[in-house]
Amino acid sequence: AFRLLDCDPNVTSYSEQPCRIAYVLDGVERIHFPDILVTTTGGKQLWEVKPGSNALEPEVLARAAFLSRILPRWGYQYRTVLAEDLARQPRLSNANLLLSLGKGAVSGCEWEDVRRTMAEHGALLWSEACAGNYGPKGREILCSLVLRGVLTTDMNVPISTGTEFVARKGGL
Repeated sequence: AFRLLDCDPNVTSYSEQPCRIAYVLDGVERIHFPDILVTTTGGKQLWEVKPGSNALEPEVLARAAFLSRILPRWGYQYRTVLAEDLARQPRLSNANLLLSLGKGAVSGCEWEDVRRTMAEHGALLWSEACAGNYGPKGREILCSLVLRGVLTTDMNVPISTGTEFVARKGGL
């Protein structure tokens, strides 16, 4: 989950087990510790990460329905996130690749080179980055700009020679 959150430019912060929620459901007082607080540009979400088999348990379903209905009053959306979805490939492999190559800074000159190339061609290709067409740090630049929300690519398709990177709305 954290790797995918690190790759989402809409996520401004997240924290593990951020709070304790005391609530009454069916006349029984209960305590719940959500797994992750995710703050995005669109609001705050409390995530409960569960394997698919556990997500269908009656107690989990009842808690999720109740908290999904109640928490928006306090400015939070409640989500049950399936562990299998988080581990789905190739999204997780792509996230790992972006994070491994994209942590470095992009200089003003490198940024301008990308902007000009995008204006001329409309998209940047992974194969050209690997071939050095965008400079010796071309792969790192593309990955960094995706992590910063300037460029985007389809995370549900493996990053390969034909992968295109395009400007994200408002990115360039």
